[in-house]
Amino acid sequence: MKTVKRVFAIAVAVLLIAMMIPSAFAAGSNTVNWTCEYTGYTYTVYKVAGYNATTGAYPVSTSATTQTAVNAAVTESQMASLASTLQSATFASGDVETTFTTSSSSGNFTVADGIYFIKCTTPGPNNKAILKDSIVVFPNADKTTTETINLTDKVNEGEPTVTKEIKNGGDNTFGTVDTTAKQKTITYVLTADIAGSAASKLTSYVITDNMGTGLKSVTKDNIVSVELKPAEGDATTLTKDTQWTFTTDSAVINCAQNDTVDKKHGTTGNSFGISIAKSVLDTDAFYTEGNKVVVTFTTEIDYATAACGTDIPNTDDMIYGNAAGKNVVPGNTVNVKTYQPYALKKDANTHAALTGKSATFGLYEDQACTKEIATAQTNTQTGIADFAVKLPAGTYYIKETVAPDGYNLNSEVKSVTLGGTTGTATVDIEDTPAKLPATGGTGTLVFTIVGGSLVLLAAALFVIVMKKRSSAK
Repeated sequence: MKTVKRVFAIAVAVLLIAMMIPSAFAAGSNTVNWTCEYTGYTYTVYKVAGYNATTGAYPVSTSATTQTAVNAAVTESQMASLASTLQSATFASGDVETTFTTSSSSGNFTVADGIYFIKCTTPGPNNKAILKDSIVVFPNADKTTTETINLTDKVNEGEPTVTKEIKNGGDNTFGTVDTTAKQKTITYVLTADIAGSAASKLTSYVITDNMGTGLKSVTKDNIVSVELKPAEGDATTLTKDTQWTFTTDSAVINCAQNDTVDKKHGTTGNSFGISIAKSVLDTDAFYTEGNKVVVTFTTEIDYATAACGTDIPNTDDMIYGNAAGKNVVPGNTVNVKTYQPYALKKDANTHAALTGKSATFGLYEDQACTKEIATAQTNTQTGIADFAVKLPAGTYYIKETVAPDGYNLNSEVKSVTLGGTTGTATVDIEDTPAKLPATGGTGTLVFTIVGGSLVLLAAALFVIVMKKRSSAK
């Protein structure tokens, strides 16, 4: 009987030991619940280390690269350092625990105790950059078998940006309004961030531009340069037709996003796109942190269609994507205007508008008044001279060329500055009445006396000459 009890006790002990062995290296079933507002992302879950319940350590590492970090990351507070190390770690196919795609806003997967690295391996259609990846650890700090992670927080919510500026003159100053004096040719500069990454290269990258009515259509010849500009150092000029192409193809410029067509870009010829070649997109160097694509182009105001004093908008966008789809990043709008100058004729004594009489004025580009733009006569009812021209911002000059009847000519050159929010500018020019001698007054008497004296003098000279001739005979 004692032998039977002894054998039974030994068997129970062996069974207990056998039951303890697997638990010492932990195989508890744990659930990871995830949420993500972005769909179309694929995540891979890598097992970094197992867990020894007896020692509380994570002795099983998947690679020598991570072993040191795993040994150091014995507390949850050290997981951030571990995540940074694992970003550059090389994992074997056997390290893959599971994969999942964010086809919905939430989901879950189960894992045993240990350390797991959750990495975004395929960005979705919007190709947003990944800020950081996730680490989950079991047993967790709460000693529970569930962990919830928000993958939205692990995605860079800030889209890459694209901006537009107007280059104001040769001093390389830039702004969102045209401030250059008499800038007939407008230079626009578009600057776009790089999307995608070396690990997830783009298949398309297009910077688009849409000009409002009043700006002339752009052709390939208007493109001054397309550059890849690093955060530091000199920019690299991309080659036309090889590394970038010019397009007005509506299929390229228009882009479907979330089943809604981006309507900002028309097919009237005022829209175009600069498409970066796939040979450039396939290089790792394109995705260097801090890189930007800079497009410089020119156009002119179409004065025949431009509305005076009204903003002429110019808007840019960026369209980029990979095999999963495309994304549109809206840019900003900058404006130019056309302006119209007027001259108002006034009486210098009353300072009132001079009506009933007409004066003629010239409008010039230069203060010396050698480069005439237009001439205009005053309206006899209002005293206003309308030059009927639309001009870019700048300073111009007005001079009276023909005075009204009964007034002296005002030869002073007046400047007029066009710009800002007001579409017109008026210059006042005052004339003084001419002082003519009155009829029958002293002025007439003087002329009569002088005239009579000249006649008498001529007669006396004639008599003298005739006497001399008679004497000579």
